[in-house]
Amino acid sequence: MAFRQQRDSLTWDGIWMMNEWDKVKGLEWAAAPLPTIGQNPAVWASSHNFIVTTQATKDRNKLAAARAFISYISERSIDWAKSGQVPARNSVRESPEFKELKVQSTLAEQLPNVQFPPSVPGIGDITTPTYETAVNEVILGKKQVKPALDEAAKKANAMLAANRQKYQA
Repeated sequence: MAFRQQRDSLTWDGIWMMNEWDKVKGLEWAAAPLPTIGQNPAVWASSHNFIVTTQATKDRNKLAAARAFISYISERSIDWAKSGQVPARNSVRESPEFKELKVQSTLAEQLPNVQFPPSVPGIGDITTPTYETAVNEVILGKKQVKPALDEAAKKANAMLAANRQKYQA
């Protein structure tokens, strides 16, 4: 919020925000790769996926149609990129049209460093109220790093334990 109000010079946010920043009159902004914190470069990522269900594999026509649809969309994912995403298809990312998209092509440079959250039931319910909150509090100068992360880890562990019961995982 402070970044959009031009009261903060830096924001650590997702690529999807680029379209919102473009709407802010007078806001001059650019994207840069995330700095390496610690010894290993890493960047959090999420993804959007097409899934072919086992039901579709039982019918060759449905399976062929699903594959054709996914291929069609993927081959044309430059429009997806223009909306504020990095496409999965290499040929799209290597295209001149994609390379003209400054923000997306800059962030695509970090693909070798992508780390997805672990596949744990309910993990999405845990990250925001724990680690994302802790990082924000540190960045805003409200807490010191170690106490903030220790508190977040304690809270996350309790929530994970509750999720093991909830999801019987």
